[in-house]
Amino acid sequence: MAKHPSEATPQVAIMCVFCEQPNVKWKCEECGHLCNVCQEKVHRRLISSKKHNISSLKDIGKNIYYEDQPWYHGNITRNEAVKLLQKHKYMGDGAFLVRECQSSIGSFVIDCMLRGEPKHVQIKTKEMSGQLKYYVGGEPFDGLNDVIEFFKSTALSLKTTGPTTHNVILTEPVLQETYM
Repeated sequence: MAKHPSEATPQVAIMCVFCEQPNVKWKCEECGHLCNVCQEKVHRRLISSKKHNISSLKDIGKNIYYEDQPWYHGNITRNEAVKLLQKHKYMGDGAFLVRECQSSIGSFVIDCMLRGEPKHVQIKTKEMSGQLKYYVGGEPFDGLNDVIEFFKSTALSLKTTGPTTHNVILTEPVLQETYM
């Protein structure tokens, strides 16, 4: 009779890389696993947050795979996003891409076409009860993928000139290109 996998291999507790305690809640891609205390008090003081991506263990496997999505362009500038959207203007309203926000570390931006013009909507992130949440206009989402899927079927409200707002549904992603 075959053994259950947990019987065949002894389980090893995951320990915080700084204090070696087992109550791990976070993972830094560069450093390893972290407890809440070390993530807040030690890691933030030692390392620039721009160089290290920290994810809640609850988010791993669910939210970090957006980097492989065709709509995700990473750390490009707003001007590069505008140029890409203008180049792909023929795709029409709702053509979009997502990039890292350069003015707010940890946030993202949906850049999309509306009435022939590029528009920008910030996606803010905030840790709530050990889980990273993504916010668009106060609406919380569990992951960046969830944000995009939601706005592919529900209109995204965008401000235009003056007090006017227009709605757009995300349609096709503007694919990644080589940036110079």
